Amino acid sequence: MEEKDIKNDPTVEEVNKEESSDNDDNNDKDQEKSKINAEKLLNDIISGIQDKTEEFGKTISDYKTALQKPLTDVIETEDSLIVKIDLPGVKKQDIDLGISEDSIEIKTVFEEEINSENSKYLQKERSHGKTIRSMTLPLNIKTDEVKAVFEDSVLTVELPKMDKEIHKVDIS
Repeated sequence: MEEKDIKNDPTVEEVNKEESSDNDDNNDKDQEKSKINAEKLLNDIISGIQDKTEEFGKTISDYKTALQKPLTDVIETEDSLIVKIDLPGVKKQDIDLGISEDSIEIKTVFEEEINSENSKYLQKERSHGKTIRSMTLPLNIKTDEVKAVFEDSVLTVELPKMDKEIHKVDIS
């Protein structure tokens, strides 16, 4: 038998080109399938997010409403700081007032007014549940002289200013 030079044989070269072309086609098809699968997965994720957007927005809205702080004014006079806090619907015994030299903390419970199964809120903006209002004061106060009055749903706390002590420093 006669040996053929495979390297220079045009038939072998054509077969190699066809195999290479088939491999390229298979790679292109695999890449296209991967791309389609990735796009489908991404579309499924986006669709799921869009489906949950309204529910998530409502949950965040309810969360923010529950955490609203009571309206507060802080007034400085010559001798004291006066803090006024609106606490509508709160009973005096449901207020916990904590004071330190440089901060004030008010904890309250706003009771839910509608407890009936036959009723539902059409609009809900007022706070319900536990609320904590903490504030750092701009100066130190005399904690043992603090006075608090709760009248007409307004808590008024008078915080006498601590006298600044001036220390004389010797200069050398």
